[in-house]
Amino acid sequence: MVEFTLINLYIGIGIFAYIAILYLTYRDMRIFRRTGYFSYRKGAFKGIIASTLVLLGTFLIPGFNEIIGLALIFVGLMINQKGKREQVFTNASALDRFLGKTDLVRTPEQIRDDYLKQQEEAEKKKKKR
Repeated sequence: MVEFTLINLYIGIGIFAYIAILYLTYRDMRIFRRTGYFSYRKGAFKGIIASTLVLLGTFLIPGFNEIIGLALIFVGLMINQKGKREQVFTNASALDRFLGKTDLVRTPEQIRDDYLKQQEEAEKKKKKR
């Protein structure tokens, strides 16, 4: 029988945080793929970095120091905070939101046009400075 210790609890916390961050990262990737909004791409990148820190912290708990491991898990969760996002759900059910199905699906041409427009606006801002 496995003895219950605080280290086992800390490892469980780390595994749960890792799975949650991976799920949110996958959801952001799926929404970015369907809509092309770069805020979801940025969220997916942040999720990859955060999941790496959480996994590293989970591995450090039993072998090195549980406080440093928990601190890395906490930092990973803070990195994965929700940022500013566009509205992509209008009348989706809770299950559709959970799975990342969006009401808004844009064509690649629309995504490209929006990207070029953002690039032009960024260049205009640089020229004004």
